[in-house]
Amino acid sequence: MKKVGFLICIAGSVAAILIPPYKLAGIGDPRWGFILADIVAAFGQHIRIYDHLDVQTLLMELIAINLIGVALILVSRK
Repeated sequence: MKKVGFLICIAGSVAAILIPPYKLAGIGDPRWGFILADIVAAFGQHIRIYDHLDVQTLLMELIAINLIGVALILVSRK
């Protein structure tokens, strides 16, 4: 269980950072995309996902993933 909790913390955090949520123009629901990918805007311009990260949603994701992993690590000690 301890190894599973550690794996969830590491793999989940890496996945959350590589595929973060983003919002275009700060409106609407967040979408998820690969951090180095481009979005093709309505006028044919390419916009980097990195420029439009939804930081609040990303932080909530990271907190939830790591809470689950740490909980598994703590439960396995008993």
